[in-house]
Amino acid sequence: MADVTVRGKLKVFFGAFPGAGKTDAMLAAARRIKEAGVDVAIGVLDMHGTGKEKVAAAGFEILPTAPPGELDLDGVISRHPALVIIDDLAHRNPAGARHPKRWNDVDEVLSHGIDVYTTMSVQHLESLNDVVAEIIGIPEKETVPDTFFDSADETVMVDMSADELLVRLKAGQVPVGHVEQGAERFFRKGNLLALREIALRRVADVVEDEVQRYRADQSIKVVWKTHGRLLCCIGPGAGAEHVVRSAARLANQLDEKWTAVYVETPALQRLPNEERARILKVVSLAQELGADTAILTGTEVVGALVEYARDQNISTVIVGRGPPLDFRLRRSMSDKIAGASDRFDVIEIGRGEADGAGARVPTFKAPPLPSPRRTEKRIRYLWTAIASALTTLVLTQMRFELTNIAMLFMLTVLLVGVQWGRGPAIIAAILNVLAFDYFFVPPLYTLTVNDPQYYLTFAVMLAVGVTIGQLAGTIRFQVRVASHREKRARTLYEFARDLAQLQSTGQVIQLAEEFMGRIFGARVAVLVPDATGSLVSPTSHGMTNPFDSTTAQWAYDQAKQAGAGTDTLATNEHLFIPLKSPTRTRGVLAVRPERTRDLMIPEQRRQFEIFAALVATALERVHYVDVARDALLMARIRSGDMQLALERKKPRELIDAALAALAGVLATHPVTVQAAAELPAVLVDPSLIERVLHSLVGNVAKHTPAETPIEVSARVAGDDVEFRVDDTGPGLPEGSESNVFESFQRGETQPTRKGAGLGLAISRAIVEAHGGRIRAERRPSGGASFTFTVPLKRAA
Repeated sequence: MADVTVRGKLKVFFGAFPGAGKTDAMLAAARRIKEAGVDVAIGVLDMHGTGKEKVAAAGFEILPTAPPGELDLDGVISRHPALVIIDDLAHRNPAGARHPKRWNDVDEVLSHGIDVYTTMSVQHLESLNDVVAEIIGIPEKETVPDTFFDSADETVMVDMSADELLVRLKAGQVPVGHVEQGAERFFRKGNLLALREIALRRVADVVEDEVQRYRADQSIKVVWKTHGRLLCCIGPGAGAEHVVRSAARLANQLDEKWTAVYVETPALQRLPNEERARILKVVSLAQELGADTAILTGTEVVGALVEYARDQNISTVIVGRGPPLDFRLRRSMSDKIAGASDRFDVIEIGRGEADGAGARVPTFKAPPLPSPRRTEKRIRYLWTAIASALTTLVLTQMRFELTNIAMLFMLTVLLVGVQWGRGPAIIAAILNVLAFDYFFVPPLYTLTVNDPQYYLTFAVMLAVGVTIGQLAGTIRFQVRVASHREKRARTLYEFARDLAQLQSTGQVIQLAEEFMGRIFGARVAVLVPDATGSLVSPTSHGMTNPFDSTTAQWAYDQAKQAGAGTDTLATNEHLFIPLKSPTRTRGVLAVRPERTRDLMIPEQRRQFEIFAALVATALERVHYVDVARDALLMARIRSGDMQLALERKKPRELIDAALAALAGVLATHPVTVQAAAELPAVLVDPSLIERVLHSLVGNVAKHTPAETPIEVSARVAGDDVEFRVDDTGPGLPEGSESNVFESFQRGETQPTRKGAGLGLAISRAIVEAHGGRIRAERRPSGGASFTFTVPLKRAA
């Protein structure tokens, strides 16, 4: 078996500004490592012209640089020390180097199992580049991606006060690079204080992640108060939105991150749709106010909250004040949380005004439909009565002591609880006590008793039966929750796995609609924008009701959810979720479940949103895959490396194949085909010529109003077969006929469509590769005409 190289470890000495002593700290740390017997070498060290670094580097092996002052990457890898010092991580390499940036070199060194010590300042961090530029007024071109910085195994903050740095600057001990030139502007005390604050906060984030990883690796459940993150509990009662707003204000005042959670318990699952909709609104409000949100499930609210707080290492919990307690045997939620651990700080928020200040409840009401679950519940209670009757019948035939009879009745309660839950178990306990009294306790066949002590027996039997039922129901709920979580994780994995294998937008949309429709038992449609920004359904599963289309368009334009279960156009029966990717909104996911109640279940709603995020990411990925594929195809055709898979095909066959692939896009455009079946076959690469027709006809559908007629024709023109696509739309801008086939050109007057702009350029390259010509014309009667030819006579 081949040896697998273990990746080296990266240690970054991070500072707020130049001159803080990062290089000195790095060399001092390396010297301690060297004295411990580790093989250490200097790959490249910025001497800064002060000479101090040269003294500090004495005693280290300094590897040759090529060119002078630049890292010799191959030399470092060939020498292969245990630890190499590579100064200035953000440095830009000279032209002709293997990698554009020094951090790329460090990444390759690490891949060969060599540990690296390096330095960088906060101004070079990519995500903070614009923020720092606004402070110091100078943009930084040498940057390091946050993903690489965060991948460091250890980050050391090398700190220095602003006053001390200014003293060093006057003494000439601070190196001034190209960005810091003009020291009066860069090294202002206010700038230095701001940079120092930013750097400290960024390192704090890194250390927090390290603490969380360590706690997870060591299975530490005790809360460590290492940061001030807040946990806000969303309850089902009135005033929850007041608690959320108060938590948001407190988080802003403390400048801390916060998380809002809602716990779904068996009791809360039975809330009416209106109450569930209000809870969803409060969760959405928390998101709008900047909170991370989570939907938890558990048998008991406090236990779920405490477990989540411990897992996330959150020590401050915010809860709403409950109603006044009539007696002290009951404890408030804040008391219960505080009692769970003395490490929790619990903040109790007043309920505020319950009326008028609450979140507005959506007006959507589900139509009255038969509930299979309600019927199922009734059947459970019927089977419970039958089980109690059968137990009684069997026991009347047996000569058991009353104690044994009571135990057998309790066994029935246990079995009913395990099989059908808490409610049937409680009913079974009541029925069994009555049966025990009526059929077995003297005098028989009456509910009276001779010995009053039996009343205590009945009370104990009832209490034990109810307790057993409660415990059995809890176990049953926990099993159902565990099964649901396992199913949800498996479903998400399967969906993400299948999406990762797809290569086109159409495949992603088809899989999403079929998979989600099957899993959720819902009608699902993925709507994507056309060239004008109007939503269309490539699979023809779109909205048939104009009101549905209006709601979906609003959700896309505003990048916000709309429809059922929201506060926007809530009377719609669909839920419209925008497909937001990192760069833009890719479309809208429309969901209409069979049970509208599913839209009111917070956990189910969150799952819809997760699926929408996966679909958006997949659409983003295949878009750029298409762009890369188009660019590669263009390069191959122009370089002459493209080998055409030539076949003889009838022109009508080529046209029909292209139109079939555009069935969904052409749903609102009447298409006329004029191509006689007797036309001679041409020797072409069918997939490429069909792509040309697909591009030309598809552009007409995308760039013309609905109901614009399209005519596709083919005829013999001399030694060629001429294909023609005509429309009566707005046509081409005057003077654009010759350059419309250039890369990144658009035919419409306003470039409304977002994309790479390679479609027509590739079409021209394909036609010319077949020995034909392609042209665009403005029709005198209005519209545009695209024509291309394919030679009749071509050597196979």
